Amino acid sequence: MNKRELIKAQQQLYGQFASHCTYGMTLQTTLRTRNANATKMTELVSIANDVMCDFRKKLNWLLTGNGHKRNPKYLPILIVSLEGTTNTYDHNRTLHYHIAFGNIDTKRLDVDFLEKLSKLWIETGIGTDDIKIHPLTSGREHGWGTYISKEAWKGNMDCIDLENTQIPKHLLAS
Repeated sequence: MNKRELIKAQQQLYGQFASHCTYGMTLQTTLRTRNANATKMTELVSIANDVMCDFRKKLNWLLTGNGHKRNPKYLPILIVSLEGTTNTYDHNRTLHYHIAFGNIDTKRLDVDFLEKLSKLWIETGIGTDDIKIHPLTSGREHGWGTYISKEAWKGNMDCIDLENTQIPKHLLAS
């Protein structure tokens, strides 16, 4: 399988999983990439991944309370993508996350949700208040799966953060 076929297969797989997602989210970080060499970029990505690992646990709690601990079927699906690693020339560029999420009780997305989410993200030490959340159009979720893996076409085969992506077992079986 050549690189193009691999990227296409990866996008198709994430597109399938994204069909179970109801929302897309972008989280900006303070991790600037301008003039970052390979060593520095590896360090920035490592910091971002470690922070996302802790943040993901808090996001699960925010989305389900303790529901995902009591019943694995309540575990939210999260497809996590880290972008910005291929652009080291833009003065304002930072690493940022795109997250497709679903399998949640939408009642938890109340008027205070964005405020709570912002507080948790900023408390990570790398998060900013630049957060965007939008519903994924029914029947078009696959497009978000393609969008969040777009950096693969630019050489970033690791743009999908497999360590922090979570797919509940019952969705893997479907």
